[in-house]
Amino acid sequence: MKRKLLSLLLCAACVGTLLTGCQMTDSTEGASAAAEPESTAEGESAGTENGVEEASAGDAVKLDLYIDFTWYPTDSWSGIIPETLTEKGGVAFDVTRSADDSQLGLMIASGDLPDVIFTSNEIDRLCDSGLCYSYDELIEQYGVDWEPSAERVAIAKTHNANPEDAHFYTILQNYNTNEEWAKAKGVVPSLSCVYYRKDIWEKLGSPEMETMEDLINVCKMVQEQYPDMIPVNAGNPTWRLSPFACWYGAGNEFIYEDETSGKVAFADTTSQFYDYLKYANRLYREGFYPEENLAITNEDDAKQQAINGKCFIYEWNSRPTQLVQLNTATQANVEGAEWAAMPIPDEARTIVRANAGWSGMFISKKCKDPEAAIRMIAYMNSEEGQHLALWGREGIEYELDENGVPQFSDEWKETIKDEDEMHKKYNNSFFLCTTELDEGYTYYSGADEEVVADFSKNIDKIVNYPELAIALPVSTSDMGIIRAKLKEAREAELVKLYTAPSDEVFESSYKEYMKLLDQIGVQELNQYMTDEVAEIKKNFNF
Repeated sequence: MKRKLLSLLLCAACVGTLLTGCQMTDSTEGASAAAEPESTAEGESAGTENGVEEASAGDAVKLDLYIDFTWYPTDSWSGIIPETLTEKGGVAFDVTRSADDSQLGLMIASGDLPDVIFTSNEIDRLCDSGLCYSYDELIEQYGVDWEPSAERVAIAKTHNANPEDAHFYTILQNYNTNEEWAKAKGVVPSLSCVYYRKDIWEKLGSPEMETMEDLINVCKMVQEQYPDMIPVNAGNPTWRLSPFACWYGAGNEFIYEDETSGKVAFADTTSQFYDYLKYANRLYREGFYPEENLAITNEDDAKQQAINGKCFIYEWNSRPTQLVQLNTATQANVEGAEWAAMPIPDEARTIVRANAGWSGMFISKKCKDPEAAIRMIAYMNSEEGQHLALWGREGIEYELDENGVPQFSDEWKETIKDEDEMHKKYNNSFFLCTTELDEGYTYYSGADEEVVADFSKNIDKIVNYPELAIALPVSTSDMGIIRAKLKEAREAELVKLYTAPSDEVFESSYKEYMKLLDQIGVQELNQYMTDEVAEIKKNFNF
């Protein structure tokens, strides 16, 4: 059980012993035998980072890096930032981006794995001593100067395929504590956002657009005066209609059905999700988005509708830099086009996030040089490496102000307006080991104050419950299999609900969906999550 594991994980002394003082176990000896070349720790030079001297591209170790995301913005380890990471960390990656969502699963099944893997969907399967090296054993073996915090180690271990396994195989990136977020200024957590064509809105007479009902009224005006334009783009598969789910309090996979009692539920079974579905169905029945949008599986295809002036609303991530890029791309095709972000409405409910990190790097047992891999990962997890990956070189691309916030050069600020040029010149897309807060500063630092105000409005409605992520069952467990079946079932069933032609059909389809979830085992999973969350909150002091 995960609860048993968590009780053991949070003993900092045990973690420290694992990293610095314990005698090598049998599995460690196995790793040692397989991990070629031999450690060079004794010959490390003073002043190097994790024992790695700065290397030129020609001297660097070449390793394969598999990126398990079809949407990833780049597949080239090139540009100022990757090249500098190589100089500092000693590794140059040959990057492969996943062609589809099943590709890595097939590679795992065949045992044919690349050197290093960056994934979110296959974390549970790769936290396995039969497939990957454990970080702690490699750190010990090669004398790497890196000790992740007890909390980060504990979070990583909750994904272990074997609950009794004492090792950890990754450190999940993109995480900060709620306390760190509370101290942050001028930056908003990543959320799904409604972008709308401000120039069209102004031509309509700048009607009220403060509430979800206002949005519907404005879309009716768009529909009447711009009949060739899709009022609401529901095509982006990552962000499809998700701002509305967030505003109704049902944007996370699991939410507190009753926070006082601690009862946790699969969001689709809650009244909040029902209300969201009714709103999404209303948008469809008003004719605001076509059913064909729901069949789009590639984010770029949906984005093309936006940048070619074919839609009034586009759902995407809430980042000022992405707003700038959306405007730049659209204005190249549509003269006078301007996008703006719709703030979180006042009537929005509590917006639930569950972020304890969402992806991690793994060193497979097929890795040509596990020592080089763990040293590179250790460097990229250092503060210097994290900042370099996102912000470039300190003193050149950015300077830190008195609050520790990066202030970027004029050249950086000009380049970032063009997404393609940014990837080509700087390429700060390799957020493999970075924190969520540092990533946020990348998007918000130096942004227009009015734009930041739009993104920041009603920020007090956003709440992060990391325990809802940490409690998720391992994918290979009984509860993990139920969860996978629920997620598979919802794809087809939600389309029926989105496109129901009448209230009667909607209610009938909703009842059938709830019946299907019960048959799959949603109530058992809800109870599991409730119990796990209670234990995690106690162990982590959330």
